[in-house]
Amino acid sequence: MEVKRHIWEDRIFPDFDDNLVMHFEIPIWNDELEYKVSTKVFWNKNKDDNYIPKEIFTNTPCAIECTFKNGIIIRGTLEIKKFSSFHSKDSLGIFADFYYYNEESTNYIWHTEGFLVSFDPKIPIPPNIEEIDIGNTVSVSVNSFNDLFPYIYLSGWPKITASERLFNFFYYKPFTLSPPIFTFSNTLISLKSLSDRQGMQTESISFIEGTPPYQFQYVNNVNILKGYIGNFKPFYDYLAKEKNLTLVVAQTCTFFSVEVVDFQKYLNSKTYLENKERLWESYFALIIEMGYENENLISIIEVLTLCNFLEIVFDNVDDHQLVTILESAMLLSLFKATIVLDKDIFPLPPYQSSPPVSTPNIILPYAIGDLQLVKYKLLRYETGELASVTSIMPGEKRKLVNRKLDRVIDKEVSKTTSITESFTAINENNNDFNEELWNTIAETTETTNYPDPGLISTYGPPTNITIKGTYTKTHTTQTPNKKQLSSFAKKVLNKTTQRLSEKVNKVRAHTELKELENTSVSLVNNSNNKEPVYGMYCWLNKIYQTEVVNYGNRMLFSFIIPNPAAAYIEQTEILNGTNFQEPKSLKDFKIETYQDVTKDNYLLVSQYYQLKKFPLYPQENIVVSDVVTLSQSKLITLPDLYFADRATIEYAFGSGTTNTTVSGFLGENTFTFSQATSVTGTKEFKSLNKEQGKIAVSTVYSTSIQVSPPSPEADFQMGVNISCTPLPQTILAWQIEMYQLLYEAYTKEIAVYNLKIGTSNTKKETVNPLSERLTVKLELEKGIRKQLIQNALQTKGLSINKINAGVNDNVQYNQSEIIQYLNTALEWNEMSYTFFDEYDNQNGLFSVSSLSPDFFSAFLKAGYARVIIPVSPEFNYGFLYFLNTGVIWDSKDDLAPCFDAINDNGTINPDQLSIVYELKKTFHKPKCFPEIIDSWEVQVPTSMQILQNKKHLKIKEL
Repeated sequence: MEVKRHIWEDRIFPDFDDNLVMHFEIPIWNDELEYKVSTKVFWNKNKDDNYIPKEIFTNTPCAIECTFKNGIIIRGTLEIKKFSSFHSKDSLGIFADFYYYNEESTNYIWHTEGFLVSFDPKIPIPPNIEEIDIGNTVSVSVNSFNDLFPYIYLSGWPKITASERLFNFFYYKPFTLSPPIFTFSNTLISLKSLSDRQGMQTESISFIEGTPPYQFQYVNNVNILKGYIGNFKPFYDYLAKEKNLTLVVAQTCTFFSVEVVDFQKYLNSKTYLENKERLWESYFALIIEMGYENENLISIIEVLTLCNFLEIVFDNVDDHQLVTILESAMLLSLFKATIVLDKDIFPLPPYQSSPPVSTPNIILPYAIGDLQLVKYKLLRYETGELASVTSIMPGEKRKLVNRKLDRVIDKEVSKTTSITESFTAINENNNDFNEELWNTIAETTETTNYPDPGLISTYGPPTNITIKGTYTKTHTTQTPNKKQLSSFAKKVLNKTTQRLSEKVNKVRAHTELKELENTSVSLVNNSNNKEPVYGMYCWLNKIYQTEVVNYGNRMLFSFIIPNPAAAYIEQTEILNGTNFQEPKSLKDFKIETYQDVTKDNYLLVSQYYQLKKFPLYPQENIVVSDVVTLSQSKLITLPDLYFADRATIEYAFGSGTTNTTVSGFLGENTFTFSQATSVTGTKEFKSLNKEQGKIAVSTVYSTSIQVSPPSPEADFQMGVNISCTPLPQTILAWQIEMYQLLYEAYTKEIAVYNLKIGTSNTKKETVNPLSERLTVKLELEKGIRKQLIQNALQTKGLSINKINAGVNDNVQYNQSEIIQYLNTALEWNEMSYTFFDEYDNQNGLFSVSSLSPDFFSAFLKAGYARVIIPVSPEFNYGFLYFLNTGVIWDSKDDLAPCFDAINDNGTINPDQLSIVYELKKTFHKPKCFPEIIDSWEVQVPTSMQILQNKKHLKIKEL
């Protein structure tokens, strides 16, 4: 099998001193019906570091992935696809879509997409298969084709070389005299350095009107210039009709009746250079005041172009000075060269405003592509396969009933459960109660009487003490306030705990049944016939004719529109009361797991999802209190799912022994209080042992001296306050429960939303897709127009608040004129779009194109829309000028100037000269009319049946 090698080299890879090369071995003649191509990938400077992917088959993408020794990774696909172009007869091509990566980064650094090579395969034609007659056809009277969808083959922007720059562009070269005569350009440079746009416009008007010091400098008619240059305009018109410019030297000498040497001297003379300087300054003035003397502007541009053309031609004549040494293609490019505006003057600075307007984002061409549009029309109906056969015997009468029942059941169940478990407890200790009451209403007074002599002591070891007499103890009330006693008694007696037990379980069920029945009755009477009767039902198919129309090349622009459906959703909600706003997900509230549910965000999220019942966040601190007296032990009950964190003890000594010491413990913490140190006090325990359920507390006391008779028992009480903190599992259980409730609420909201917007899986009603596509198209058009108008305003330094701000027809900004220009310059019907949930999503997550059946629901939910729209070829150069200046180019499109290194603020911008040069190469031929490059028929099955009018069923034997 003979093969032919096609070589592709990536010449546009930036910031890397090497080029990627691909060798494709393509069969010239393939004996097999399936085409296949072999590939070898390597770098130009290291051919040993190569990569051979699998063979590429027709309509089967071949995945490529390789890490080279230079640290570059390529990853993507190669595929054989149909190819069509005005400039080639090839019908197949290798379509690539792969990315360049660096080992040190996960983001791609370059993207290559489009056809790499093309070829014309010679594949054996399979033998014709005899078609089977399936019955009659039903013709449809439709003559016009409808647009189905556009698709575009893309190519990138190659870098321009120095020679290409020389023969396709030319610059302003100032001519200076001493003393200076021409000061207009220097004045413009000074005004731009001051960012005085208004001053530059005023100066241009003064120059055109001939206000001093610009008397007689403006050229209002190129034909009145002195010397040969006064006849350059008719000579330009003469050369424009010539197809071959290789004899331009002789043609120039003949036209002006001059010798070559003399004409060369003229091109360097002071008179010629002064006139050319006047032309340049007049050109600057008319560019700044665009729209004034448009015909004169065209003439000046053509004369300046011819000046550059003749200067280079006569600098490149042969030794005999008879012909130029430049080739025909170079001469043609030179004759159609484009002016590159002086960066010291253009683009004009923005108007000075307060506050200053932000710098606009640069809008650049996306690519140049072949625009191909698929069209279709309904051609006819045809009978298809048999659906059913009905046989009626002679003398038989049969009744046929076809019943179609559509049943839809909507069932809604609402279940609510609320359970609160508790108990009622009144626990009263009579001893403790009496003691508390007694201590409250009375003070203890003790009196001891000893008869004389009641105390006898003998000194000397050992020391003996003898007490004789009687001992009495009485209790009296010093402040018998009955009101206080009654109030305290009620407070103590009423101190009980009440808890309720309630369980509510509500279930509400709603079932709705919808039925639609369609019944057809057929009565077949064959009682009077002696022959059987057959009824043959066949499926009915639609036959569409489709064709691919090539509209030629187009310059494409890519726009990113954030929230493309925002305005439509707002208008629909206002007009129809329908809210198409997609409900926020839990991720929008920064909740991805149950651990992200906190006390700070759960109320806001619950309110958003309209939760009516949900658990509150556990109380962060619960204090449990109790009173402990002397020689008493207690188990203090702690709240469930809480642990003892810290505690405070407040104690007080009453009357009695003055040197009593009380010791005790609270959990695993001990304490000691001395009456001699302080009668009252507070003891804090900042950290307990995280006891749960119950915590023990106990007190004991000791005296420093024993007396006889025994001293009365010391009076001591202390209050214990225990601060409890919820356990970690308590918070965890609350988080899990709360997360489940929020997730269920979001699931219900998104289900209702999907039903509302009508995705392909949830649509219940038939919606006209053309109406939806028109809605999407109009909203995307609004977004693109807004970006372009905003770019024009910011480029001029005007506020974007001027958009739709009423009357704005003035010198600075004319919105109606811009909208009219955009409607004409852009081909709105050929735009394509893709919806994304997030911008720069390289993995293709949630990306829906305009061809998807879910395009409308994706439009409503999209965070971004990427729109690719072509520019009409008649506005290519003028549209680039409009993007850079915000000014509409009113003159001939191919005479529009371009900019070189227009960004002085450090922003990176691809070379505009490369873009313009690629446009020159692509659109150098006259406009081509649309061409049909392929046509075929498509059969679409339907659910309809048709009764054949034949009496017999013929079956062909193979």
